[in-house]
Amino acid sequence: MDRLVEILLGSQKNSKSINVDNYERIELFNNVSELTEYDVFDRVNATEVFDNERENNANYRIYGRIEYMSMLNNLKIGYTSFSDFYKPQTSSNRYNILNSFQFYLVRPASSGYTKITGSLSSSSSSTTATETVESGDYIRYFQVVATPNDFELYPVGFSNNVYGEQTYAFNFNRDFDVNQYFDRFGFPLTELFLFPCYIKRINGNNVTEVMSGTTWDVNGNAIKFLFPSVPVILLNHNDYVQISTGTRIGDLITYDKENFQQTQKSEQTFYIMTECKNDSNVSTNVIWKYNPFIPLRLRYFANELNTVNSGSTSYDDLMSKPEYATLIDNDGNYVWRDILPQGYKDPFTGIGVDYPFMNKRRYLFSPIVFSIIPDLNDNNTKEIFSNIWFSRFSTNLNINMKTNDDLKNAGKPCGG
Repeated sequence: MDRLVEILLGSQKNSKSINVDNYERIELFNNVSELTEYDVFDRVNATEVFDNERENNANYRIYGRIEYMSMLNNLKIGYTSFSDFYKPQTSSNRYNILNSFQFYLVRPASSGYTKITGSLSSSSSSTTATETVESGDYIRYFQVVATPNDFELYPVGFSNNVYGEQTYAFNFNRDFDVNQYFDRFGFPLTELFLFPCYIKRINGNNVTEVMSGTTWDVNGNAIKFLFPSVPVILLNHNDYVQISTGTRIGDLITYDKENFQQTQKSEQTFYIMTECKNDSNVSTNVIWKYNPFIPLRLRYFANELNTVNSGSTSYDDLMSKPEYATLIDNDGNYVWRDILPQGYKDPFTGIGVDYPFMNKRRYLFSPIVFSIIPDLNDNNTKEIFSNIWFSRFSTNLNINMKTNDDLKNAGKPCGG
């Protein structure tokens, strides 16, 4: 304890006293004790630090390779006859992936899905944020995450596909933080979609190509609908994927609320009708089709279903419930599936991803085979392909075999 000392000045003692200096001896000392820091570690596990940083950071840099497989690839500009589709061009006067599409990156929309079966009300055709979403079939719509200004497409050196055509690489020139995105059912984002939007052309017969898409009626049956003359407007970030008339484009999914699952029931299909002349110089329409939503897998949900009741007294149970858990009844029961950590493979299903992680980004590389094929469900298209005469200009290959044993030597080097 401190010692308090009161000093009376000499001048206050009597009339003849004077003030003098007083001196006091002070001893300085301290008590030393050891400080134990329980939260300081002298060993750091680099693997644990890396895994924690990777799991807590959901920024993606997306790039990949595209093999464009179609008879429309390298098609002559101003084509007139069906035979032109069999004559790929090598000059600059051709259509290819660079001048035939606008590429977007899209995600499942956060609202506005159209319910197909078991409608919530007869007067409402789409869900809103205040409606209770139940299990059933829905037309799922998409919103834009990146525009063509964010997309880069370029040839990959001397790399070709199996038909000797140029292979391309693509890259989005910015990062995507997917933690901010949730779909209409509150699911965190597990997929993004590359959306190649076809650009209509005018052929050499001065006929404009016609495009159509797919929608579904109240019974879930797929039906075609025509695009207007200007099919798709230039979309901006967060816009719904739609044509110029405002009609939204989506696919058909099944939502199982109690099991926390979504499955694609029917994909979206775009149709391209091209007019050309057949061998008899008669105009005919050939229809091509492709899926415009190409999935890019970010992560997976686990196979196990988790449940918890909000009235549980277990602290661990309540803290395990993530933000995206779904309330399935009025009794406070929630269900969800955990997101599989990066680098983990489910031993039962084999699903999982392990993307490189560097500079606070997950690098997603996706090899894509982008195909546009004839629609053989169309009678005109099926007929014109059925009449192809493959053996018209064929040449017989003359192979002389001396003995039957020569077949055994077919795969051996010459002179062996």
